[in-house]
Amino acid sequence: MSAIDIVGIAARVALEINPVTSLILKATESAIEKSNAVVEKGSIEELKAEAMRQEISLKMAKEQARVSQEIAIARRIDTAEEVTIEEFYDTSGDANVGLKSTGEAVSFGVNGSGKHVTKRVYKFKGWHDIDLENVEI
Repeated sequence: MSAIDIVGIAARVALEINPVTSLILKATESAIEKSNAVVEKGSIEELKAEAMRQEISLKMAKEQARVSQEIAIARRIDTAEEVTIEEFYDTSGDANVGLKSTGEAVSFGVNGSGKHVTKRVYKFKGWHDIDLENVEI
């Protein structure tokens, strides 16, 4: 069984479970097929160009998946009886570079610190139908 076959099976399973993951897997499957064709027939320049195309394509698929996920969350919020949302985001960092000179010595220093906190919890309870007549599009 080839890598393409495995990714294809994973994409079909993911589509049933989570359409967001499916987008990334489909892009990966396409990238594998294209890279295999270029490896067999292409030059180094063509390989580099294909690698750049795939990197850009996968970044776009990742962003599309994020948008799809946010839309799915928004739809679920609209149809839930009760929604609990907890979000914490704090990405901070600090860095310093210094050079100090005295009459007798020169010193150079680098320091840095960072903090990364991320938590995102959504809890949905219940279900209610939305009134499509009053929804503005």
